[in-house]
Amino acid sequence: MKNGHALVTVALAGCITTANFVRPDRVTIPILIGAVAADIVVTSLLASQLDSFSLGGSLATGLAVTGVDLAVGCILGACSSLRL
Repeated sequence: MKNGHALVTVALAGCITTANFVRPDRVTIPILIGAVAADIVVTSLLASQLDSFSLGGSLATGLAVTGVDLAVGCILGACSSLRL
């Protein structure tokens, strides 16, 4: 994998946090769900490009990075639409 591809993928992997910066206090549930899905897909695809990663390893990496991004995004306020 070339370094340019890795940088673009890493920049796209913070979808939940980015949604919060683009739409502060207005991240709706559909946007939040889409950002979570995009995070998992982008990060898993990046991990699958590594030679030693299996399919399970790639998916686990995608889920782990998404969990961290979700936690950071929620701390910054992206999960405010989940409050009742």
